[in-house]
Amino acid sequence: MFILPRNEIPEAPDALARAIEEGLRSFISRPEKMVAVGGGDASALDSIAVDLSGATIDHHHRPPPLDPSEAIPAMVVRHIYVSGEPISILGGDFGFQFEASNVELYQKVQPEGKLLLIMYRAQDGNIRFEISRSAAESMIMKGASKLAEKEGVVVDNAQLELTPRGPRALDGKLTVSAHKFIFHPALSLAGTFAVSDDLVATVSNLKCHGKGPIAALACAAITPSLSKIERRAFPLSALPLGEIQLRDLTIDAANEKIVVRARFGSL
Repeated sequence: MFILPRNEIPEAPDALARAIEEGLRSFISRPEKMVAVGGGDASALDSIAVDLSGATIDHHHRPPPLDPSEAIPAMVVRHIYVSGEPISILGGDFGFQFEASNVELYQKVQPEGKLLLIMYRAQDGNIRFEISRSAAESMIMKGASKLAEKEGVVVDNAQLELTPRGPRALDGKLTVSAHKFIFHPALSLAGTFAVSDDLVATVSNLKCHGKGPIAALACAAITPSLSKIERRAFPLSALPLGEIQLRDLTIDAANEKIVVRARFGSL
């Protein structure tokens, strides 16, 4: 869950807060302080709070999936709270909230000397990811524009339609106006957005459709790049989740927002 740029856990709460903050700043930028650690000692803390409001996450430098093997007990934290709105990533803004009680953190020293603090178990917790439909539309539009520009196609005027597909997936259809030379065909990009048990989103069944020969040419130019998107994973958690197992995961696309909720813990 946290990466400390040192090989042991600082004993004082303030020193631990600084170490967690330093680790977060390897891939998150925010003008204000982000981390506060409350009470107790290095083995039993009252709280760890992380405020990511106004922060920007560097998608290219996010920590890789954590390997919990050979990790050993580190500390117990009565309450961990991570939240932020807005948080910026890949040019879009989203809201994130994570809350857990009676958390067991395990530790593991990495070959480069950094220390991983992994959330091994929690008594109770919940997590929420939220993005407005307009922000999702804008992010998809930016991605589509980059793909199209490589082939001399300009796209604009996007409109996103979302349809539930079970409790944890959505079918999406993005209609855009394309411009190539003097032609202005309308294109539809369709696919399925799904979220896994570890809060990682994937996109599948991406298709491009359009009427007329120019639209067909534009789709033919874009389609090879769609397979690259299908091979990518998009973590929805602002921080790695560690060993916790999510349950009751749902996606709600009503009220002009896309909201992903889940619970976890032994209760």
